[in-house]
Amino acid sequence: MLSAEDNALLTATSRGTAMGDLLRRFWVPFLLSDEVPKPDCPPIRTRLMNEALVAFRDTSGRVGLLAERCAHRRASLFFGRNEENGLRCIYHGWKYDVDGQCVDMPSEPATSNYRDKVRQTSYPTVEAGGVVWAYLGPAEQTPAMPDFSWLHLPLSHVHVTKRLERTNWVQGLEGGIDSAHSNFLHATVDGFRRTPAWLERAQAATDLRARYHALDRSPVFLPEDTDYGLRVGARRDIGEGTHYWRFTHWMMPFYNLFKQGSAKPGVNSQGIAWTPIDDHSCWTIVVTWNDERPLSGEDIEAAEDFAGPALPDSFLPVRNMENDYMIDRELQVNGTFSGIPGTQAQDMAVQESMGSIVARFEEHLGTSDAAIIRMRRRLIRQARALADGADAPLASRDGSVYRVRFGETLVQEGEELDAAARERLCTPA
Repeated sequence: MLSAEDNALLTATSRGTAMGDLLRRFWVPFLLSDEVPKPDCPPIRTRLMNEALVAFRDTSGRVGLLAERCAHRRASLFFGRNEENGLRCIYHGWKYDVDGQCVDMPSEPATSNYRDKVRQTSYPTVEAGGVVWAYLGPAEQTPAMPDFSWLHLPLSHVHVTKRLERTNWVQGLEGGIDSAHSNFLHATVDGFRRTPAWLERAQAATDLRARYHALDRSPVFLPEDTDYGLRVGARRDIGEGTHYWRFTHWMMPFYNLFKQGSAKPGVNSQGIAWTPIDDHSCWTIVVTWNDERPLSGEDIEAAEDFAGPALPDSFLPVRNMENDYMIDRELQVNGTFSGIPGTQAQDMAVQESMGSIVARFEEHLGTSDAAIIRMRRRLIRQARALADGADAPLASRDGSVYRVRFGETLVQEGEELDAAARERLCTPA
């Protein structure tokens, strides 16, 4: 468990907090490109790490990100006019470009140069992979973008979903790291009970995870520190002297890679970013991609099914805390372990049920929590080091460290899967 002090440090994201300042040393994915679909479209409100912001796409197609309150009298720029390469406040007509420079001040005399002295707080953005990214840290310390393979693919190879989760970002991240829960939360009743019919279907599966994952519900975890975060190995005893190893990744500060990847050519990959909105909510941004081919209609349907439906004109899931995630008690008895339809709804149900910031000092952690413990310690250590004057983590300065892949393999008992073999398994060819 964490102390109350460490829990507060881990979860606080405002500017000036140790963790908030660490997060601000990374590019942050926060908008789908489709949210600002065309030049001069209406601006939208957004929020990142407790900062109220407005995003807009200017006449030239660039995405601007400004503090929401106008530098003049603090009216909201959400109501602004997006026109002629700038966002104009409707109160007195002051206009700002994507860099925050005041480019027009019609309420002042024409001879005044006051506009040259006024800047609106602004943050640089990058658009890649159908996602808009922002950097909220010191300008002189602008980081490298994470070099995910999907950022270099045609958009036809990538599908991104976004949902609102009403928990602190670390709670979501911990759920993504924790592969032990899939044997329960995401299981069918037959899978949990390992009925003969389920075992027969599993043995016929060609996918290693489908065949072996549920055979051992208490795997041995091996979390290893890396330049990008953690490589998390889970070893399952599947009988007959054989172990099934599965490797997933936590990538600093808030990414998980947990499915397939180039370990199996032609199979889709999947990962999640848990982007902090404030201390009590985050965006769950799920990326599905294929390095070798465009995604099919079935691929996209599966990705949307994983995310679950959202309310109209909203990223709030249809299955949410107000309706108890539409839990079906009959389904829970006879169909699925949770009785909640949808993978992401199942995750959100347990994560949001902890409260928006879980009291980690009241937990009782077990051996399956080894990777979560390691991740927490790493984040706290790096945040404190940065506050004490150390350099930002290597992952914020070298995007190449994110070039990793999901890995899985079978190992006979007595054979060694040493550190070099583990690294090779998770390094793209």
